[in-house]
Amino acid sequence: MVIAQCRKLIKVYPSVQNFRALDAVSLSIQQGEFVSIMGPSGCGKSTLLNILGLLDEPSGGEYILNGVSTARLSDAQRTELRRNEIGFIFQSFNLMPRLSVLENIALPMRYTTMPRADILPRARELAERVGLEKKLNSTPLQLSGGQCQRVACARSLANRPSLILADEPTGNLDSKASADILNLLKELNANGMTIIMVTHDPKIAKETHRTIHIKDGKIV
Repeated sequence: MVIAQCRKLIKVYPSVQNFRALDAVSLSIQQGEFVSIMGPSGCGKSTLLNILGLLDEPSGGEYILNGVSTARLSDAQRTELRRNEIGFIFQSFNLMPRLSVLENIALPMRYTTMPRADILPRARELAERVGLEKKLNSTPLQLSGGQCQRVACARSLANRPSLILADEPTGNLDSKASADILNLLKELNANGMTIIMVTHDPKIAKETHRTIHIKDGKIV
């Protein structure tokens, strides 16, 4: 089953001398795949990830997520689809510094119709899943970089998405923490999660099922 499909995606930035960040990009991601995206700085990989995550819209072409063509969705429909279908893991973690581990993991669920009584138990379950059951009351400032990224991984699973997008998830981590996060992602994938990961590290890319190389806005 195809989870995400791009058909001749184009992204042009008129404000930057009509810079074409994506040039007729077509790809398909199957359910259960762990795919890495690589390319030099400015090649278009982050632009592609933003479109896959419904954070940006293409200038042309079509993006289909779980059978839904996103081209004509309203802002509200895009927000709902993103909230329900996509989990994000960012290089800079993007945690709320004043919230505890438990509260950070629970945050996405508070914007859904999930019964309030179910939110914290679900957050505790996810914290345990990533090995942070003893850090529930700690804030991000009290955690290591690797632990912060584990919180981000748990948070990405909060709304039971069908797809996780990871943007350089090991980019700010030392080698040991990087290996730990990669193993966690591989474990999530082994349990059925579909993951698309942008990385600059070929050693990490080799651990995924396949690698998509982008150069000058095109798949090469």
